[in-house]
Amino acid sequence: MIIDRYVGREIIRPFLTIIGILAVVFFSYSAAVVLNEAVAGLLPVGTILEYVLIKWLIALEVLVPVALYLGVVVGMGRLHADSEMIAMTAAGIGELQVAKVVLLLSLMVAVLVSALSLVVRPWAYEQRYLLQTYAEANFEIENVEGRRFYVGPDSRYAAYVDSVDPSQRSARKVMFQTKRGDKLRIILADQMYQPARLATEPVTLVFVAGHAYQLDGEGSRDVSLNFERLVLRVAGSEPEDPSHKSKMRGTLDLRGSDDRKDLAEYQWRLSTPVTTVLLALLAVPLSRSTPRQGRHLREVLALLAYAIFYNLITMAKNLVQEGVVGAFPGLWWPIALLALSILAALAWPWRGLLVRRR
Repeated sequence: MIIDRYVGREIIRPFLTIIGILAVVFFSYSAAVVLNEAVAGLLPVGTILEYVLIKWLIALEVLVPVALYLGVVVGMGRLHADSEMIAMTAAGIGELQVAKVVLLLSLMVAVLVSALSLVVRPWAYEQRYLLQTYAEANFEIENVEGRRFYVGPDSRYAAYVDSVDPSQRSARKVMFQTKRGDKLRIILADQMYQPARLATEPVTLVFVAGHAYQLDGEGSRDVSLNFERLVLRVAGSEPEDPSHKSKMRGTLDLRGSDDRKDLAEYQWRLSTPVTTVLLALLAVPLSRSTPRQGRHLREVLALLAYAIFYNLITMAKNLVQEGVVGAFPGLWWPIALLALSILAALAWPWRGLLVRRR
């Protein structure tokens, strides 16, 4: 149908423009962050482009649904603002007919999002973890700058030093924090140095004259001590095997797992194509406007609605990870609320007719 193709074209144009802008902005931001880590010695220079592309692939499963959502708002909003929707309604083509076009388009995009979430996401996270652990296994103190905070791969360690002497492979006034499971260790030392090592030897740091604290996250077995010399192994000579991490495990491997983090990750991957379709449908009633209304009001409302939904589903995922919420309702309750909101918004113009019939 000519009208269906016309409406689809009005949505696809802003969708492609927005996804292009979002992709370029995120790629530039990620490149700036990764370049900073490379300059600080936390990542090998040769892996910069690979690491940025991996982060960009991971982000696409969120950027694509958002771009489609905003594309529907912008495209449909233009039809409302230019009174074309009024003309189509007069010709017998109402909002529900337009919603069918949006539904068909969103289903096609949801197929792409499914591939990104179910297949590309675990592969990209696996490559990301391998690069991070490789960088950790090749940590060198002479690449660190003074008076800056550094966070290691997967936030397993953090460090701050007042000054660095590259020739002596040492630093002064050091704060070093490591985390293993539920144990948090904080080291404050006057000096830290890194002994020379072979490529086959682990990364080891030696702290001189300081205090160490170990905090127990699940109990009261906290420990504190003073030391003259403390040796800490930061990483092995070979990259750590990250196969136990939920984000890099295959989708079929996550299915049926009893681990709450695996459950949250599994439900997140299944939910992304569903939210892609629902957000696109939500954009249909949000794009309603009259020629006299401000053209940017609908975009502001759409961004506000998306922010509320994204915060809710992120909170639901965290609740599942922490074991507060089980497999049901899991993180499906924000999606159910979104579906009910869509039904209410689409039915709102018919409320007067229903009242009169009663």
